[in-house]
Amino acid sequence: SRQNDCLRTEVSKLFSTNIFPTTFPFAEQAFRTGPPDAINLWIGNERSVSSMHKDHYENLFYVCSGQKEFILCPPADVVFLHEGEFSSGAFCPIACGKKNADDGDESHDDDCNLPSWVVVADDNNSDNREDNNLHETCSEAAPTTRWIEPDIKKYMENSNTDEFPLLSKAHPIKILVSAGEMLYIPSLWYHRVTQTCETVGVNYWFDMKF
Repeated sequence: SRQNDCLRTEVSKLFSTNIFPTTFPFAEQAFRTGPPDAINLWIGNERSVSSMHKDHYENLFYVCSGQKEFILCPPADVVFLHEGEFSSGAFCPIACGKKNADDGDESHDDDCNLPSWVVVADDNNSDNREDNNLHETCSEAAPTTRWIEPDIKKYMENSNTDEFPLLSKAHPIKILVSAGEMLYIPSLWYHRVTQTCETVGVNYWFDMKF
């Protein structure tokens, strides 16, 4: 699912049917930041997983059908989650039979009807610079993003912290949210999200007070 207010912008016809609330008065009174900044539609199953992350929004998540699984950690756990800087990139499709630049192998799948996907690292667009001398003397670092490498759920299931020892000091909470239920995720709380089955959900992002 895409973010950035996709329910009101990309599927506005669905939103215009008025089957979804435009806001929640109790939330506006509690957060005191006005109506939601974004309303997002989420569709996925148990294979769709978002890694542990945090948002600068007060988050109300409603499950329309299915069941969501959230693992939450408080903001104070930041020192235990092994968050670091990683090179950023994007998923890009490649046609069947295209050579792999890393190993030179070429795929020959006669039954391939769909493109494969690879992760392509972002760069600093140095090829687009007009002044190559400037690039040599004042180059920019490649883009990075903050990311939490360990999967907190795996730790909760086997308690093995040999690779990421600080995880043993975190305080994860697992919450299952079924159809007809809503979960409030406070701003800056870390959360890992997946589904136990095919699930449809809608979340409301209200701006946080800094």
